[in-house]
Amino acid sequence: MKTSEFKAILDEMDLAAYETKEGFRVIDSNYTFATVNNRREHVMKIYMDAHAILGREAVAELFELLTAYASTPLSEREEPKLYYLRDPVITTGYNYLAIHNEMQHRQYTDLPDSLLGDFYQFTDLDDSDMGYWQYGFTRAEIDAFEFEHAHLIEKEVENDGR
Repeated sequence: MKTSEFKAILDEMDLAAYETKEGFRVIDSNYTFATVNNRREHVMKIYMDAHAILGREAVAELFELLTAYASTPLSEREEPKLYYLRDPVITTGYNYLAIHNEMQHRQYTDLPDSLLGDFYQFTDLDDSDMGYWQYGFTRAEIDAFEFEHAHLIEKEVENDGR
């Protein structure tokens, strides 16, 4: 389970995760109900008062969530790093790779066979809020590209899990 998923489920439960050096404290506005370690697997604790404050069903749900998160290997908890890919040859701006994966672009038959079905362009990052274009790529996605990309310069960006 990713940390972002863990926090989102806590939010749905009207709880939050406050990070400390030992791990996450599961809290509401007034009380700490549980902890889960962020440096070791299989380490968690639910405080006894949680039963009285949250109720049995909520504590059971919290237990299942904490167990799932605590059982997740540390290396799998965080989102993979994302990279923007900039073409250093293009000097007029609009030099970041964007790929559009919508089916409607399958008519672009002049693309190489390796890109058939994917429409790509180089653009400015100001347009990166357009949801149907992918600007950030994981290492696995970059390694799977079937087109020449060795000259592109990687810029690491924060992965918010979306």
